[in-house]
Amino acid sequence: MKRARGFTLMEMMVSLVVLSIVMASAIWFFRGVSKAVAGTADRMDAMQNLRYGISTLDRDLRNAGAGTTDWQPTLVYISSSSVVFNADLVSNVAGSPTAVNYNPDVNPNAVSAVTTSQKFAIPGTSIYYPDSTYRTTGGELSPAETITYWFTADSSAGVSGLYLLMRQVNNNAPDVVARNLKPVSGQPFFTWLQTDTIGNLFTVASTNLPMRHSVPIHGALGDTGVASRIDSIRAVSVSLLATNGLAGTQQITRALQTTIRIPNAGLSKQRSCGDQPLFNKTVTATFTGTDTVPVITLTWLPAVDETGGQSDVEKYLVYRRTTATSFGGALQTIPAGQTTYTYNDNTVLNDSTYYYQVTALDCTPLESTPSATGGITVPSAP
Repeated sequence: MKRARGFTLMEMMVSLVVLSIVMASAIWFFRGVSKAVAGTADRMDAMQNLRYGISTLDRDLRNAGAGTTDWQPTLVYISSSSVVFNADLVSNVAGSPTAVNYNPDVNPNAVSAVTTSQKFAIPGTSIYYPDSTYRTTGGELSPAETITYWFTADSSAGVSGLYLLMRQVNNNAPDVVARNLKPVSGQPFFTWLQTDTIGNLFTVASTNLPMRHSVPIHGALGDTGVASRIDSIRAVSVSLLATNGLAGTQQITRALQTTIRIPNAGLSKQRSCGDQPLFNKTVTATFTGTDTVPVITLTWLPAVDETGGQSDVEKYLVYRRTTATSFGGALQTIPAGQTTYTYNDNTVLNDSTYYYQVTALDCTPLESTPSATGGITVPSAP
């Protein structure tokens, strides 16, 4: 009987080497697959976290102003990282005519306006709110609660530069809405949009933030000018990044930018204005252009009744005439709320003399006595 031939030592060594190569390739492959799966899961978690935070903010902010009384402001405070507003988002009473939602198990301290005895500090500020207890015309407490959203650094994350999105109702303990968030480089979390006097939207400059509804009673005599600028806010653009909570090369980010409209902001409520506004400020006209590009610049300070007095000035009207004509309709409308006012008239012509006057307009609307300039002549063209 012939003996079966076995493997030589060399054959065994070659087999082991080949097997090791195959196993190493398989391990590398499966590690890559596992890493890809984990990365996909991290991306999905980051995006879900981001979408949940934004959808919650969007749902609440779009209902800002719902169920408020005539004296209760819609927006209370806004900044580049926070917003405070009033709205009747939830009620524990079935069939509430003003509430957006019904929840019989909601915290009873989160279904109506907070009183002055329960005032709380707006996060990141020394401002306490509310400065008035808002009631309905029947004397009952307003059904609209105060909701606060803000971004704050996450000290528990273990990774620097991450933020939490927080939500608070009245003076109750805040809740975490989303975590592991970052601002987009060079952009704030919130960019606010407001309307001008003819309804056009424009971006609020960072130098004009924060804005606060500083007059306790919305629509009161003093709720005009600087104090009422927040009432012209119509939308907010939200920009942020969601991460997987890791650092360095392991960090995965997903970006989202959306604009949230605030449809109830700026709706007319009961208002009262006083007597004819007092302007009593000098308007200066100066030629600031060139012979080829003529420009006349008007400057003036806020009216007496904008910064004091009845504090009900809403805008300024600029008028212009030549020596051969009388003042007609207003040339330009300038919204109140600035520390100094400048208007550049670049429609003037060479070899012409112009006269200007400016009036202050309150919320009645009543127009003040005009403040006029002397004649200013545009030089001849070269």
